[in-house]
Amino acid sequence: MNGYLIALIVLTAWILAVYYLNRSKWFEKHGMSLMGPMVMWKTRKGRDMIDRIARRERVWSFYGKLSLWICAGAMITIMTLLIWEATIVSQVETAPSPELILGIPGINPVIPLWYGILGLLVAIVVHELSHGILTRLGKMKLVSLGVLFFVFPVGAFVEPDEAELQRTTRMKRAKVFAAGPASNLLLALVVLGIFSGLMMSSLQPVHEGALATGVVEGSPAYYADIPQTSVLVSVGGFSVASPDDVDSLTGIEPGTNVTVDYYYSGELRTAENLVYGLVISYSVEGYAASEGGLDAGMVLVSLNGTTIRNMDDLHDAMDLTYAGQAVDVSVMSYDESFDGFTVDPDIASLTLSDKYDFYEEYYPGDNDVAYMGDGYLGAGFLPLGLNLRYADHYSSMLAHPFEDDSSLDDFSMSWLRLIALPFLELAPVRSPVTDLYEPSGSMAWMPDGAFWVIANSLYWIFWLNLMIGLTNVLPAVPLDGGYLFRDAFDYVVSRLRKGYTQEQRDKVVGAITLAFALSVLFLILWQLVGPRLLN
Repeated sequence: MNGYLIALIVLTAWILAVYYLNRSKWFEKHGMSLMGPMVMWKTRKGRDMIDRIARRERVWSFYGKLSLWICAGAMITIMTLLIWEATIVSQVETAPSPELILGIPGINPVIPLWYGILGLLVAIVVHELSHGILTRLGKMKLVSLGVLFFVFPVGAFVEPDEAELQRTTRMKRAKVFAAGPASNLLLALVVLGIFSGLMMSSLQPVHEGALATGVVEGSPAYYADIPQTSVLVSVGGFSVASPDDVDSLTGIEPGTNVTVDYYYSGELRTAENLVYGLVISYSVEGYAASEGGLDAGMVLVSLNGTTIRNMDDLHDAMDLTYAGQAVDVSVMSYDESFDGFTVDPDIASLTLSDKYDFYEEYYPGDNDVAYMGDGYLGAGFLPLGLNLRYADHYSSMLAHPFEDDSSLDDFSMSWLRLIALPFLELAPVRSPVTDLYEPSGSMAWMPDGAFWVIANSLYWIFWLNLMIGLTNVLPAVPLDGGYLFRDAFDYVVSRLRKGYTQEQRDKVVGAITLAFALSVLFLILWQLVGPRLLN
């Protein structure tokens, strides 16, 4: 049955059940009320538990102060990120859909439903419980606790006495507001440590070989239907234990038909009559390869009289050339009428570009005066048309997300890659990626199915806690960060303008707070509207 139809049936049943129970006064009898289609259950139960937790005053007082520093750092981080994203909007070809802005399972297409529900529940319970503990630490009343239902539990809340919250000191109030998002962020870091340091670090490849993380369209591997996430085991009878084994192959002539054995989706498979050679993965417009007619998917057979078996052969050939030199070239391209790769008679020579000019345009930070006058093709090359990595590529990336980071830029990019795993189709981790690895060491006892359910659950608890924590520290009322910003600015105004009346101070603080809230809203909406207006 179609998933949308199932969702429609469940939603309709929920609305009918809510309507019937509301008419029969069932909700009223059980201390529940409606918020639109959601059912809100308020209770005083649980307050004693919060009181018991809050008794360790010195611990929670320290935690409240720590929360303020965490929220301050997170607020600066998320605002910097929003401003940076606003500056690169013109480079975004396709604007994100509005659903991607909402972190709601079932609405946001990136968030899987059940993992998303689990992560969201954990995040909301931790968030609200932290508010409750710091409220009681400040000797303020908790009016009620509760749960929100919409088919399933979608949230929890702690309701402090608003009058007492407004009358208390700025510091006590700030600790209450800061505790929620800070707890989400700290929990995210702890869960990430378990996910990466324990779960992902225990993985080992099921089969050794060279992992294909990408396939060039139109290449020999593409037409042989070798899929991404395949692990190459042998090429032309030569065993493959790593990408280095493929890169260093010298015993096969380019253009030769070879048999490739590979491991995919839990089984060994074979692709026959695959044309061997170094494949053009891309050619940059305006430079030698593109100007000479070399397109992605073609197999480079020879250049300037040198047979090209691998990248070492290509480097050796290019070392003997200079910019502006006309060199002979032989390539093979796919011929539909022949249903195979043949030598392209239309491409026999090309004129090389200047390596210095290319780097100056695309990689100015890596340019070198020594490149001046060197011949350059302006293209990328991959063996068989496969982007090959070590077999532990995915497990290593998830187990050591910040490995080899040597600068703040590297660290920032690692964080962005970690958060972007859902967009890379690596969260939740599923087959065929899960077929590549098996738990070992301390996790070897766990069945594969249970292992991946727990691992994926941990990732989404991390992801949603991080997102909820960062969202809530934005300086925009009614978010926690908005209230923190308002009180902080109120303190600054009270120190700088001691002669102001309360009414004057409230007017200034209110105007600044509103301006920041509107700025945050603009920065978020600009990500949706900007690409459409500028492109």
